[in-house]
Amino acid sequence: MSLTRVLRSIQRCYNKALGLHLKRFLYESGLCKSKFIDADGLVRLRKLEIYLTKGCNLKCHYCSHFNPYRRGLVPTETLINSMETWSKKVRPKKFGLLGGEPLLHPDFNLILKKARECWPTTRLILTTNGLLLPKKDKTLLDTLLETRTEVLLSEHLTDQEGMTAFEESRRLLEEAGVPTTIIPSASRWKKYYLFNDEGKPLPYNSRPESAWIACGVNTCFNLTENKLYRCSILANAAQAYEEGALGQEWKITESYSPLSPDAAADEIVRHLFLMRGPLEACTICPEKIQFVDSRQIALDSIHNNRH
Repeated sequence: MSLTRVLRSIQRCYNKALGLHLKRFLYESGLCKSKFIDADGLVRLRKLEIYLTKGCNLKCHYCSHFNPYRRGLVPTETLINSMETWSKKVRPKKFGLLGGEPLLHPDFNLILKKARECWPTTRLILTTNGLLLPKKDKTLLDTLLETRTEVLLSEHLTDQEGMTAFEESRRLLEEAGVPTTIIPSASRWKKYYLFNDEGKPLPYNSRPESAWIACGVNTCFNLTENKLYRCSILANAAQAYEEGALGQEWKITESYSPLSPDAAADEIVRHLFLMRGPLEACTICPEKIQFVDSRQIALDSIHNNRH
């Protein structure tokens, strides 16, 4: 058993025996309410994410966002409304903008400026494969600097053309002075689902508690369709199922109810922090994380297997 799994098992046992009970007591008694809610009445979050697009310019095997099977953009109005609504409720230390590929969104600059307006002191982090960056107007780099946005540059391609394009993106960011971190995704890609003989994604059907222990994103909160999800993987799977991109095997994702925009601070704290533990829908994820090489799926294969 890996060290991570051992530590998660210990943490789970602690929470089950004492931790969550103690947290709940301290919170309900008011002794540690400030740990969760700041002086402005906003719930403190370590990290919050939002997805700007459903599709991507790459089609990565085992994509945790299910982007090879989805298309389109999240409407600008929806994204801005979500950020404006939840900025009055939560204050994340880090706010991530992802996709799909977020640079596909034609209103990316506007959305990024709105994110900074909503959370003036939060670390803004853009995750992108960067391949579209050289084709973008210089105003994109200016906006990244203006909003003090950090970039996680995810390297997926190992062929010469892909590596050349990636290096050009890295160079542009470096010369502009945008803080950039390289993510070597091509050599370390997680498997979050299985495939049937026709190449369609299937959930794992795991034991929820075991999947919860193995999970590396169960504190990765997500804004989708103006609702707050406890888990980004679940948010993506639920949306992909609702869109018809995933089959009936994924119906279990409907068992989870995210927080609605009218949720009060106490409800947010209880939902995200005081009721920690496996959900029924955790069954979709693996009981043991496996890493594989990132590779692209042929477009014909995806389109032929859409249902």
